[in-house]
Amino acid sequence: MHKKIHLLVLGVLASLCLAATAAPANRMILPDDVVPDAYRIAITPHAAEATFDGRVEIDVRVLRATDRIVLDSAELDIAGASLDAGTDAPRIALDADRQRATFTFAHALAPGRHTLKIAYRGKINDQASGLFRLQYATPQGQATSLFTMFEDSDARRFVPSWDEPARRATFDLTVTVPAGLMAVGNMPIASTEPLPGDLQRVRFATTPKMSTYLLFFGLGDFERVHRDVAGVDVGVIVKRGDTAQAAYALDAAAHILPYYNEWFGMPYPLPKLDMVAGAGGSVTFGAMENWGAIFYFERDLLIDDRLATEEDRHRVFETVAHEVAHQWFGDLVTMAWWDDLWLNEGFASWMQVKAALALHPEWQGWPRESASRQHAMDIDALRGTHPVIMHIDDITQTEGAFDTITYSKGREVVRTLEAYMGGDAFRDGVRRYVAAHAYGNTVTDDLWQALDAHAARPVRAIARDLTLQPGVPMLVEHDARCVAGHTDVTLSQDQFTVGAPRVARWHSPVTLATLGGGSARAVVTGPTPQRVTVPGCGPLVIDAGQSSYLRVGYTDAGFAALTQRFADLDVGDQLGLMDDAQALAYAGRSTMGAWLKLLSQVPAQADPLVIGVLVDQLDDLDRLHDGLASRPAFRAFARALLNPVLARIGWQAAAGESGQVATLRGHLIVALGTFDDPAVVAEAQRRFRRSLAEPASLEGDLREAVLQVAAIQADAATWDTLHAMARAATPQEQAELYPLLGRVRDPALAQRALALAISGEPPVTIAGNLLRSSALARPAATLDFIATHWPQVQPLFDAGGAASIAARFFDTGADPAMLPTLAAFVTAHVPAATRNRIVKNAALIGYRATVRQQRVPQADRWIADRAK
Repeated sequence: MHKKIHLLVLGVLASLCLAATAAPANRMILPDDVVPDAYRIAITPHAAEATFDGRVEIDVRVLRATDRIVLDSAELDIAGASLDAGTDAPRIALDADRQRATFTFAHALAPGRHTLKIAYRGKINDQASGLFRLQYATPQGQATSLFTMFEDSDARRFVPSWDEPARRATFDLTVTVPAGLMAVGNMPIASTEPLPGDLQRVRFATTPKMSTYLLFFGLGDFERVHRDVAGVDVGVIVKRGDTAQAAYALDAAAHILPYYNEWFGMPYPLPKLDMVAGAGGSVTFGAMENWGAIFYFERDLLIDDRLATEEDRHRVFETVAHEVAHQWFGDLVTMAWWDDLWLNEGFASWMQVKAALALHPEWQGWPRESASRQHAMDIDALRGTHPVIMHIDDITQTEGAFDTITYSKGREVVRTLEAYMGGDAFRDGVRRYVAAHAYGNTVTDDLWQALDAHAARPVRAIARDLTLQPGVPMLVEHDARCVAGHTDVTLSQDQFTVGAPRVARWHSPVTLATLGGGSARAVVTGPTPQRVTVPGCGPLVIDAGQSSYLRVGYTDAGFAALTQRFADLDVGDQLGLMDDAQALAYAGRSTMGAWLKLLSQVPAQADPLVIGVLVDQLDDLDRLHDGLASRPAFRAFARALLNPVLARIGWQAAAGESGQVATLRGHLIVALGTFDDPAVVAEAQRRFRRSLAEPASLEGDLREAVLQVAAIQADAATWDTLHAMARAATPQEQAELYPLLGRVRDPALAQRALALAISGEPPVTIAGNLLRSSALARPAATLDFIATHWPQVQPLFDAGGAASIAARFFDTGADPAMLPTLAAFVTAHVPAATRNRIVKNAALIGYRATVRQQRVPQADRWIADRAK
């Protein structure tokens, strides 16, 4: 790292870590002398006043004599409480900082069963926290819908409760709501009773025992489309008028549910499965796996055939697959504490690709997810990374676990284990795990025990290395020789790191293959050289199939041989070679010239996924050129690589063309528009102007691409036109159009976009994404704006908004001047307990600044020499 940047980054990281390192000595959980068995909750919401009235009866078991019951409670005004049939009211003490309510009784409670009754009043929020409301425009005026979001610890904003995942109980929910609206819960409606005042009392059937964060309530002017799937009533619930857009998700769920029933060896356990769409969006999540009533923002559930791209369809399918997988991994079997969140999220992230492979093989499964794998390794190489199993003492630390390591690295860990064990053996182990722990809570070792119970290839050592240690293993090729028709290769294990803590060793399973030859398996452990024999003498691919979580460092000769034979590699191995080459070049462990030469070898006829990664890598290098005099020369180089591909596939879809090609077309148009290709910019602007008079002239992938180029290259008149389109759009279109305004290149218009985000015009759940898109395009300017206007920005985000912004928004930054601003913002607005996750972002900015200073000039020299 460049010395000045290195010193600056160390200072910023130290300031961010100072308070964060002082973690609580013990896990902060409720006392275990009283435990809940059942909740009977009655809620009356008052949407216009943003309040609700609540009553709850909790059947509890007192395990040891005590004079107090302690519950989680946040922002609830508790009016009174009583126990059993007694009239003596307990003394109630509220601790807002600890989010607890303590009920102290005059006499000790005898061990046994009791019923605690509480009356209270709560808030309806404008962000997805606790009970929240989403407001949207309709032809009849503004409408409001209500939903709940309780993960990780916001059920306490809805009901005083034991708001910890291991404190499972049943829930009976009754709501008093306007008669013309539809109420939705985890379970089917058990009864509906009309009430005076045009109200109705709706009671839902009793849930199974489950964690508090999975409870759900929704209310609105909804419509429901549904069908019977393997005896389960599967439905999609949308705001009135949107039923046509529900068809795709309903069809996806109808195929996914039977596949999961068979794969898990246990049918879905509830009588219904609803998928509930909410208008707007969030910068922190797209969907939530409430048992039997999954919540989605519309963009991740609904498909408007006029607007949707192939990428939209893929995203909706995988989001549905992810959330439905949670109905087993997370809901039926739940982690005991947030340390093991990856058991939910990593597994569901893996399962969504597993389902896509089975039901949509044309999407190419794992190769399509290479960008996610690459990003996980990039983050995992930095200071501030953490193990997959992240130690959490206090619930305030949990927000930091919802990150790339938990989701994407967790997914890659599962993939590594399945590839090593074999598909059938791995599935059988998961079936044992689910059967043994249904309706219960687990820790990660329970999964390893179930997988290894009858395994020919036990995984515990491999799995523990990957989940208990941070960092990226790297296999290093030392030499490879052809001997009597086979290849003898010497490998050792290193670590790919640009600041992550050093780890002694992993057990790394790997498949090696020679082009035109055979394959061999090995488990490489530690720095001691290990010789492996592989059938055949063609160029050697290490980690063939890219199924292990590791990077590969080839010898110069080995890399050159694969570069020369690039077109003969499988798509996944092409992507793996490109990803590792970029990472090693940025880190200075290989040369920028070797990586750029590889990119230059990608043929125009390559698989669309490979061209897509080529585009992404060129786009990232273009960001690193921001403000440099060499940027025009780089963009000319990038255009020369991409123009032949666009010339081959053209602007118009060919008969019978695949969805992958359609996606690639849009990707290319946006990239070439960004790289200032005059012909592409002119054609995109022409089509945009035509679409203003003939909206049907732009559909799907082409529409999105043309709008993006128009936004990036916009002058004031074009930006105003896009702004007017966003104001007049439907809620679903607004979620697309408002963020486009933040992509504009013109600095003055970019400032207008930032000001628009806090103006009150865009819905609050969309305004945050406008800031996010601006941060991706102009990270330093956006950080300055957010820091300066925090009182106006903060209401656009939930209570953890500052941490989310600091940790998610500035990944593309490469300006070291951002680091003091980021540190000051974090110190002022981010609680100490959640600062650890932001260390990764500060480290990434510093690292990219080093790449910009030290590696980009090398790339520029290679491009200049090539042009001679």
